[in-house]
Amino acid sequence: MMRFEQTVDVLEHVGLFHRKTAELYRALTERVSSPRVKMLLDYMARHEDRVALSIREYRDESRPQVLSSWFKYTHDEDIFAPLKEVDLDRDYDFDDVLDLALTLDSKLLELYQDMSTQAVSPEVKDMFNSLLLREMEEKQKLMRAAAGLLDL
Repeated sequence: MMRFEQTVDVLEHVGLFHRKTAELYRALTERVSSPRVKMLLDYMARHEDRVALSIREYRDESRPQVLSSWFKYTHDEDIFAPLKEVDLDRDYDFDDVLDLALTLDSKLLELYQDMSTQAVSPEVKDMFNSLLLREMEEKQKLMRAAAGLLDL
């Protein structure tokens, strides 16, 4: 099913994704037994909160012409799907949590790539390319933080 969305809708969708991801990580923190996994989940929840805030700031600082740009966007590739598949009754280990984070991250990278490809305006294309690069940098930070926790 396809429907039209504006750039602002995509940014709000992404902000909600980050908030829901932070909530999921907090819920998992309550259920895992490993202190190292709790630290990783706590780090990731705080990270998702920061990214959600930065997406809102990004939206607030963007030009109205960029925000009102229209897209034909399909929800068939729902970025929220992996969040719904998480078993909250399971005791996740470090690798499970890292795999989950990478799965969620890849969904977001795909979304940004799709939005960049579909963008009609060069300014909107640049915005989604910028978000894509920023998300790739965030993925690298997560990998470094996880490696640091493994060294503890």
